[in-house]
Formats: sequence, structure tokens, C-alpha cells
Amino acid sequence: MGIKGAALKSMMGLIVAISLAGCGKDNTVVVQGASTQNVLDPLQLQQFATPLTEIPAAVPDTTSHPGYDYYTAVVEQTTDYDFGLRKKDGSEFINPATGKPIRTTVWGYRTNGVKTGYLGATVDARSTLAGETGRPVMVKYVNDLRDANGRLLTKHILTVDPTLHGANMGEPEIRIVTHLHGGHVASESDGHPEAWITNDPAAQTGLPADPVSGRPARPNGNTVTYTYANDQLAEQLWYHDHAMGITRLNVYAGLAANYLLRDSHEDSLNLPKGPYELPLVIQDKSFNQDGSLHYDSNPLVAADGTQKTDSNGNPVRTSNPEFFGNTITVNGKVWPYLAVEPRKYRFRILNGSDSRFYHMWLERTDGQPIPVGAITQIGNDGGLLPDAVQIGDSQGNGLLLALAERADVIIDFSKFPAGTSITVRNDAPTPYPGGDTVSPSTTGRIMQFRITKPLVGTDTSVIPAHPRVPPVLGAPDNTRYVDLQETLDNVLVYDPNTGAIATRLKLLLNGLTFNAPVTEKPVVNTVEDWVIINDTVDTHPMHLHLVDFEVVEKGSVAPGAYTPADGAGGMPTVAPGGLRPNIEPDGVPAGPDSPYTVQPQERGQKDTVRVPPGDELLGSQGYVRIRARFDRIGTYMWHCHILAHEDHEMMRPFMVVPAP
Repeated sequence: MGIKGAALKSMMGLIVAISLAGCGKDNTVVVQGASTQNVLDPLQLQQFATPLTEIPAAVPDTTSHPGYDYYTAVVEQTTDYDFGLRKKDGSEFINPATGKPIRTTVWGYRTNGVKTGYLGATVDARSTLAGETGRPVMVKYVNDLRDANGRLLTKHILTVDPTLHGANMGEPEIRIVTHLHGGHVASESDGHPEAWITNDPAAQTGLPADPVSGRPARPNGNTVTYTYANDQLAEQLWYHDHAMGITRLNVYAGLAANYLLRDSHEDSLNLPKGPYELPLVIQDKSFNQDGSLHYDSNPLVAADGTQKTDSNGNPVRTSNPEFFGNTITVNGKVWPYLAVEPRKYRFRILNGSDSRFYHMWLERTDGQPIPVGAITQIGNDGGLLPDAVQIGDSQGNGLLLALAERADVIIDFSKFPAGTSITVRNDAPTPYPGGDTVSPSTTGRIMQFRITKPLVGTDTSVIPAHPRVPPVLGAPDNTRYVDLQETLDNVLVYDPNTGAIATRLKLLLNGLTFNAPVTEKPVVNTVEDWVIINDTVDTHPMHLHLVDFEVVEKGSVAPGAYTPADGAGGMPTVAPGGLRPNIEPDGVPAGPDSPYTVQPQERGQKDTVRVPPGDELLGSQGYVRIRARFDRIGTYMWHCHILAHEDHEMMRPFMVVPAP
């Protein structure tokens, strides 16, 4: 929520706060994830005392389905997961209700028998492009969410907002659908958000395919099988839940995992591998004092200030348009550490948070500077970069990761003295870029490296200066303009932190809700430029399914040159000359590290792009031009990857249609 949203919230608070006086405690029911009063204080927690969990890889079944690497990914609940929540003296927090150390109920994938409890095992696959030796992957997803007694769950472990699209028509709370983020897949295997499955094997919730909206058939029961062609270059993908209206909750509960795709070119680079290649999934979390997951939700209220209730008399609660946890977890542990050898390590970093951006750099605990060239980025979410980039050696030269972005990073620990401890720091505001400053003692810290292990053998791995020459898309066949809008919903929300009532924000693409008629219809095998215009005050990480794209340019729109989409199917327009590449909203040329110019880490291919904000006072907008080839017929999604924004309808389908 930016300046515009804050002003509206203040205004609504003045209008209706008086009516709230009639709301007593009898009108409020505290549920898990709905109150800030019982949140565990992060300042009580021990840091850098829990070893980093190294996420295992699942072994494929190569025989049962000829021609495929086959996996079964079972979504399960774990009731005693240990995030490493410890007091500063190392002792356990005790749950007074049970007398036992606090633990957390989470969800995760058990992939080919590998159970991690939280998150899921890595799928390690190989490209099937010409000249490669890989095979397509087939995954059977099973929704087997049950309680500790083996009974099928009917209630989510977090508070479901029944007013959001996809959760407002009596849909079961326990539903999943998995999306391979970054995958070049057929639309039937893409994880359409309304093609979910429940956890009941006998469920009759299936629907036939809808040719108008493009939604594929929704299966009955609790299983669905997807096929991933792997016909793309090596890159770090990830699979995560995508169920309409509860994506943010399912991912927060643990439904996310890595999918590493490799090829012969990557093999030839002699990069760090085996135990020296580690995925790092970074997420922010909050916990209640009993160890349970906390995700904010606030009461819905009527115009007279009374709390709304459902048909059973229970209070109805709504989520906020953003969520920021007060701790940082990596691979499912709070502020962990990793003991390393004095050699090069390759880290496959994923920002798997809900709304939090990270701007990361390394800081030595002894106060000495980071050696130049100690940390190098060789890849992003679209694979290997055309040129390696030196990053992270100072606060001014950090690694910025928006939601769902990935970074392929090599750190050379041989450049440091043995025994050195190095903290990964963060200073990205929340929301980004104009929000609150992070706490330097909590969310300003991520994890720690300790060079305490002896070198095993000789490190012969290499940091390539030019990892890969990217594919060339050529000139576009079509250019389309789309925009990001922030409006007001017709829902009032009480915020117990401020005592005010606010109108909930509504976050839209082209001013349209999710189920409005499709407006983006690229013709198959054509190249399109999408000019994404941001008419809000926050940066939005925009993700297109199906394609990897080239980030062609960034900049701002001249004041008065932009006409927004009208919310009735009319697309945004920009007057001739109104797009100003590499220009800040105030008209000043953008510097090399400006969000209004394409960064070196954004070269090559990507599937998620940071669209810079506008300046409401100046009447200017930020924009990005991306270029992609749309080469599979079908219906796919494009959306903001701030998960709370996605669930608040900042998501739309697009259709790749046959040539006339």
C-alpha cells in the first residue's frame, strides 16, 4: 500500500471511526493468524544458531512411465515442524497449554518419498532441447492434507478470506493446484488457479473445460497429473501452489519447492556443484507465541461499524493487501547459519516471500570490508546471464530480489581468512520502494556464513565472465499496452493496530477483475512487446506464465501522456513520445542503478520483472517494455507476484490463439 492507499485509509478512518465505538469485545473473536496481541517477539529469538537445512533432491522414477522421469508429489501436513525458534540462551520456548516445546503446523510436498515437512524436495531435471539428453517430467500431485489422526482437513491452518474471488462461492478451504513457475508447458499442465483439487478422493468438485475463459477441466477427487516438456535452457524454476483466492496462504503454509533444469552448456562451465551448490529459499514469517504460523487478517465491518458475521455467527475476516513477517527464514529455518569451506559455492537463491523485497549484501562480523569479486551473480530467473555481475560487496552494491525472482550467485569464500563470519544483510523498505525501514536487528538480517570447515580437495571450479549468449527474439510483430491500477473495493476493514476503519484496496490489471473477458490474445508463434505501465506508488514484480522474455527498456511516462484502461475492456494509451526510456518520473536521466533503467542482472531472459512506480504528485508513471515469443496455444496467467496482490485480483488470464 503506497501513499494513495494510506491517504484513503486515513480519510475513511475519520469518516466512520466514531461508529466503531459501539463495537465492544463481544463482537471480536480471536482466531489464529488474526491478532497481533499474541505474536512472538522476534527480539526474543536466538539468531545464527540453527544450521541451514540443505534441501534434498528427489530421485525420479525412470521406469514406470517410459520416456518420462516420473514423480509423485504428495501435499501433507506436519504438526511438529521445528523452525528453530529458540530463546537467546538457546533454550526452548514452552507452550503453556501443552508443557512441551513449541512447534509449528505446516504443509509441504513429499516428493517421491522425500519428506521435508515444510517446503519440498528439489526436482533436478535436464533440458530436452535438440542435442540435449533430458526427458520430460511427469508429476502426479496428490492432495492428502489430513490432521494428526488421519482425518481429512476441512479448515485451513490460516484464516481464509471469504470475500476474495475464488474463495467467495463456497469453495472448499482445502484445495491446491500446482504451478511450475518459469515452465514452458502446455496450458493443461500450467496450474490454472481455478483448476484446483480438494483433499477428498471421493470429491465431485470437477468441472468441464470452459472454452470462453480458457480454464482447463477441473478434475474430481484429490489427484491430477501434469507433464513438463523441459524444452528450454537451463534455469532455476520452482513449483508452488496457485489456488485462486488462497495462493498466499498455501505458499505461506509451505507449498513451494525448487525445480532445477540443467543442460550441456551449463555442464561445460565447470561451476561449483554437488555439495557446493545449494538452493536458498528466503521467506519472512511471523509466529504466534505457541509456535503456530501468524498471517495477518482483520475484521470486516459494516458501514455502521459493527463486525460482519457469516451464517453461523462467526466473524468474517479479510487479509491485508500485503503481508510482512517479523522474522526471516531460509530453507525453513529462522536466521540460520552455514559452515563452509574456503572455496567457491554456488547458491540458487529464491525470494519465496509474500510481499517482501530483499536488497542483500555481505557484512563481515569483524568489520573488515568484503573483498572485491567475492560475490558474483551469473544468472537470474531466466537462466544464465550474458555477463557476470559483481554484487553484494557493500550496502550500495547489493542484490535486489523481488517476489519470485531468482539469482544464481557464486561466493568465493577463499578470499576471506579462515574463521571469518559473514552476515547476509537486507535493507529493502516494506513495501518497496517507499515503505517502512526494516529493523537492522531482525528483518535486516537473513543468515550467516562461517568459514570454519577445512578445504576438502582442490577447488577447480570456475566463475565464467560471460555465462551464456541469450537467444535473439527479433523485432516484435505487435505491441500492446497494459497497466497496473490501485482502486478502492466496496469492503470496510477494521485495523486493531490503529483503531481505524479503512476501505480495502483493490488491485487490478487494466482495471479489470480476474473473470472479465480476456483482453490479451497473442497469436501463436508471434513476438510481442508488452509495455506494462505502473500507475501505483509501489514496485510490482510482474510474472508471465509460459514465456521467458527480454527486458527491452524501462523508464517513465511523461506527465499527461497516459490514459488508463477504462475497466470495461478499453486498453491504456500513451501519447506519441510519451514513453521516456531511462528517465526518472521527474524528468532527470536515470543513473545506472536506477529502477527506471534495465539493470545488468535483468539482461538475458527473465520470467518476472520489477515494474517501477509512478509519482502521483508529478502525474508520471513508471513502465517496462518486455518482449516474448508466444509459441503454445492455450490460456495462461499474468499477474503481480506479490502473493497478496495476486489474491486481491491483480491477476488476469491471457490466451495464445491460433493464427487466422
